[in-house]
Amino acid sequence: MKKLFFIATATIAILGMAACSGKKAADAEAAATDTITVAKAAYTGILPAADCDGVWYTLQLNDGNYDMIETYFALDTTANLGINEILSVKSEGTYTTVDKNGFSYLKLTPSVNDSAVKDICFLNATDSTLIMLNDSLETPTAPDFYTLNAVK
Repeated sequence: MKKLFFIATATIAILGMAACSGKKAADAEAAATDTITVAKAAYTGILPAADCDGVWYTLQLNDGNYDMIETYFALDTTANLGINEILSVKSEGTYTTVDKNGFSYLKLTPSVNDSAVKDICFLNATDSTLIMLNDSLETPTAPDFYTLNAVK
């Protein structure tokens, strides 16, 4: 029951971000000929984590800008209570989609001016799925565990 509540809450959060987002793209790279931007899209998925049971990603794309919420959670198996949220982190910035070598990549560039914060890259595997790539832009060994699915 709590898992269903968590999924419904995350979906409402994505829709709220879509309704409240009114930013315009200002990234010069978005105007390049090999770059396209997705007008509006939302993705979600649970990816593995080193220090907790998983990270729930919600990603909202809107006219060259993105909003992403990463919710770190732990499963409560002792009392069968479901999911305990540990920490939620919100990031925003710009994104571009680049087609290279027959593949389409989505590059998220955070708006934070911190050298420790890196760009995040995804492979556009299909029209409805993104696969998070490592720092070398390689697909992980178990891509199903690193996949975000489009919210319809």
